[in-house]
Amino acid sequence: MSFDEMWGQARSAASARQHSSMRLNQLAPVDGGGGSTPSLHVDAGVLEERATKADTVRTNFKDADNKVMTATGRVELKGFKSDSALSTFQKRWRSQMQYMDDLLGKGVAGNLRTSAAEFRKEEDKRRRAAKRENDSDGKK
Repeated sequence: MSFDEMWGQARSAASARQHSSMRLNQLAPVDGGGGSTPSLHVDAGVLEERATKADTVRTNFKDADNKVMTATGRVELKGFKSDSALSTFQKRWRSQMQYMDDLLGKGVAGNLRTSAAEFRKEEDKRRRAAKRENDSDGKK
């Protein structure tokens, strides 16, 4: 087989792959674009539950951190060139674990709890307004 024939076959195969990919990218959504998917319902309880799960993940990260730092703390590399690499690893690990701890504690769980409290205030406000409306309808 000549080079031109091989090149032609390779181009045809590549073109066929590209063409089929382009067709797949243009398919209509499976649900036809209708509104048949269930809607999201979030309330203060859901947010509190997610915050509790974030706390669990945070605790697991702290446990992993303790195990890693305990294990690497037992490694003795004095006199070896890799001693400074282990020290660098430990510093970076502590920094990254502190970042994750803050992110999960304040950023995720904290913000979820703050949002849950705001949801509760709004729910209470609407409940009181509905009660007032209901009470005023009864007086008429």
